[in-house]
Amino acid sequence: MSGFDWGAFAGGLAGAAVAALAVMLVTFAIALKKGVHRIVDIAWGIGFAAVALVSYGLSAGDGDEVRRLVVTVLTVVWGLRLAVHIGRRGRGHGEDPRYAKMLAKAPGHPQLYALRKVYLLQGALVWLVSLPVQAAHYLTGPMVWWAWAGAVLWAVGLAFEAIGDHQLARFKA
Repeated sequence: MSGFDWGAFAGGLAGAAVAALAVMLVTFAIALKKGVHRIVDIAWGIGFAAVALVSYGLSAGDGDEVRRLVVTVLTVVWGLRLAVHIGRRGRGHGEDPRYAKMLAKAPGHPQLYALRKVYLLQGALVWLVSLPVQAAHYLTGPMVWWAWAGAVLWAVGLAFEAIGDHQLARFKA
């Protein structure tokens, strides 16, 4: 059974939170400049990639090097594929109706409402949902067969996701 460095992990949690927050704040600034909040959906995948990369850097010397690298690469590939897909899908469509409706009903300043209810919330959710990715960076034991089986399952899932997205895009065209 793998060991776990709780002290190092606690420090890594803060770094991952900063990474998720930074992605969302930069995205918010870009959204304000472009006048379109739909780009926050692109930032979802980028947020996971950023958290994985920061966790990889902060866990240097603490976790198993192979596991750290595998978890980081798989997360970054998934996050960037998702970001590119969502970016392509939304290109040229203007504001997402969900965000337009939310901003129209927003109390007070709509942009600050969007920051609070969309960007900061999604940043917190990226951090929370990525806790297993963050924790995996601090496991000290080597990757075992079932971890490699999980990586294969990830590849199958990514292929299904990419093929499904491609088929849906072709169908809509």
